[in-house]
Amino acid sequence: MVELVFLGSGGGRFQMVGQYFKTGGFRIHAGVKVHVDPGPGALLLTHQYGLNPLDLSGIIVTHCHPDHYTDTEVLIEAMTKHSTKKRGVLICSRSVIEGVGDYGPAVSRYHQRKPEKVIIMEPGDKFQLEDLEIESVVAKHSDPTTFGIIFHTDSGAIGYTSDTQYFEEMTKYYEGMRILIANVTRPLSMRIPWHLCSEDLIKILAAAKPELAVMIHMGMLFLEHEPAREATRIKTATGVETIPGQAGLRINMGEEIKITRPPKQPTLEEYIRPRVENFFGAE
Repeated sequence: MVELVFLGSGGGRFQMVGQYFKTGGFRIHAGVKVHVDPGPGALLLTHQYGLNPLDLSGIIVTHCHPDHYTDTEVLIEAMTKHSTKKRGVLICSRSVIEGVGDYGPAVSRYHQRKPEKVIIMEPGDKFQLEDLEIESVVAKHSDPTTFGIIFHTDSGAIGYTSDTQYFEEMTKYYEGMRILIANVTRPLSMRIPWHLCSEDLIKILAAAKPELAVMIHMGMLFLEHEPAREATRIKTATGVETIPGQAGLRINMGEEIKITRPPKQPTLEEYIRPRVENFFGAE
């Protein structure tokens, strides 16, 4: 049985600062436990949802933007048992470790010395972490070293687009996935450079046909365009079960895929709307 635990579904600088949808990334538990793209709040959300940061065997950071990397160093200290044992693996883009152009490095030399292994991943690379195979694939983002991921598990494959704009060849990477985690920053066809919008996801799902798609990294316009409604629209267009991520969402992948949502949270009107009006200015 493989488990995914989401610690947020927001992305972009405005969501990162506002924390409307949280930005803690997600964890995959497949024998080993790995935290992916631990942005702001990852550590606190780990505790909030009953997880243990000390049990990590790996941390993956797909690129050097703060909504993906800010809690990396503190999770390294957790993974290495408060920096007392050299253990675990840190898998990152080149920008996060070495710096590329204007990007990075984001992890200090001190913290790079703590894990047992530090791996710089390029598209096409594979790394075996016990029973979990981690394969990197092409992404096209403003950080040129960004990569997407395919997790090969005993229960099937899980894809993660990371941040990327749509390109024709990308659908081939995600064919055969049971679950596709997609960073969908904008609703409808409101695309911006280097990111996916809902219409892009429709094209990907129509070709790749996973059993389940999970939308994360949703930007501020999803406060005006209800994520659940967008997910329903995408499902209608593609026939693929599509859900928005949220902090505390758990997905178990065995013979069947089972979704467990966290306890009821405030509705959009109860929680988000007053904050959005304060942010944009009430009409």
